[in-house]
Amino acid sequence: MVPIRGKYSSITLIEILVVIAVLGVLAAFVAPNVGSWNCKQEIRNDFERINGFLEMVRLEAVNRNKTMMAHYNRNGFFRAYQPSKGCQINTSIISTDIPDLTLNKNDVVPRGSDKFRTCFNADGSSYGGQFTISRQCDGKNYQFKSQIFGATGFIEKLKYNLTTKKWDEL
Repeated sequence: MVPIRGKYSSITLIEILVVIAVLGVLAAFVAPNVGSWNCKQEIRNDFERINGFLEMVRLEAVNRNKTMMAHYNRNGFFRAYQPSKGCQINTSIISTDIPDLTLNKNDVVPRGSDKFRTCFNADGSSYGGQFTISRQCDGKNYQFKSQIFGATGFIEKLKYNLTTKKWDEL
């Protein structure tokens, strides 16, 4: 016991049990929210990784002064390479030294995105294109979309707002 102003004070068993009960109630409310937050964060991270990958391909095209292609493969990854002619997926591959980007298996890349491809030219411009990834988290469908503008190669990042039912810029 520790003396406080001439009196003795201690923690009783009931006080300890009350603190444990309060912590238990808080944990019951916090735990489900952490799982939902993790799910939303994973899709956001994958979206940022894809956009970083596309920006890397664009910069590589400028650095090499050659056209570079990026496309989504049905096996769940983005691949980049320098095609031998034009922006055709069936041409021979000259260079594949940019590592593939594998997506989280829970992500969905809809709307025929197995055909998604874009080429970045030596001046940084692009053939354009767009892709969307989405995931169900806590019963809600979270969606992110990238649009690639042809003349500039600029990649616009959008998030679907569930409240307004519109695409908002990130």
